[in-house]
Amino acid sequence: MILLIDIGNSRIKWALADGDDWRAGEPLLRGNRAFKDIARPAWKELEPPERVIVSCVAGDDYIRSVKTWVKRRWKVDPEILQSEQQCCGVTNAYQTVERLGVDRWACLIAAHRLYDAPVCIVDCGTAITIDALATDGKHLGGLIVPGLDLMVASLSKEASGIELEKDSRQDVSLLGRDTESAVQGGTLYAAVALIDRVFNDITSELGRTTVNIITGGDAARILPLLNTQPVHEPDLVLKGLQVFAGETACVT
Repeated sequence: MILLIDIGNSRIKWALADGDDWRAGEPLLRGNRAFKDIARPAWKELEPPERVIVSCVAGDDYIRSVKTWVKRRWKVDPEILQSEQQCCGVTNAYQTVERLGVDRWACLIAAHRLYDAPVCIVDCGTAITIDALATDGKHLGGLIVPGLDLMVASLSKEASGIELEKDSRQDVSLLGRDTESAVQGGTLYAAVALIDRVFNDITSELGRTTVNIITGGDAARILPLLNTQPVHEPDLVLKGLQVFAGETACVT
């Protein structure tokens, strides 16, 4: 059994892979808690895994805490995915390869394995990232813009007269009738307009067979408003980790 762990800025997603069997666990909120305080109650009953594969964007200190906890708990050295020049059939477009976020790298690996076609991936998390991938696995580059919560936070911080309660998400209509709903609706439609435009432009560039994919924590909010109707792959990073695990099966 392999434990796959995707550590993002806000949440920790995880799954268990055993051959063709796959079971995704309930996502865990990070907040300001230490990894051990999240992992201990979540996995106290978990059968010891043979391998632990990790994607982490939370920084070197957090990675060290993951390594320490996993080693003490299960006597297993976790394998930390890193962005490389080439891996699992994918070629990195970045000149400084390690600057490509490892979550984006995992998504590219998964998309290349899942689809025999050009792909455009939008990951709607703390940041909204967009990446294009050719059929042969060549990464063509991408875009990064603030995610929905970051857009709201920047308005609340920098714009005079806009004060929003924390976590004040609302159902959005076309036009808001108070500041909160106007900001929530405006940021949501900004993201929708961007994503639809990029999907259309990349499809025009790469051809009609291009597969548009959306993933990330805010994908469910954005997806219903998109005209482009992308494929929703909520566990794309974890699927990339599973591909990586299969390609590196000799690692112990």
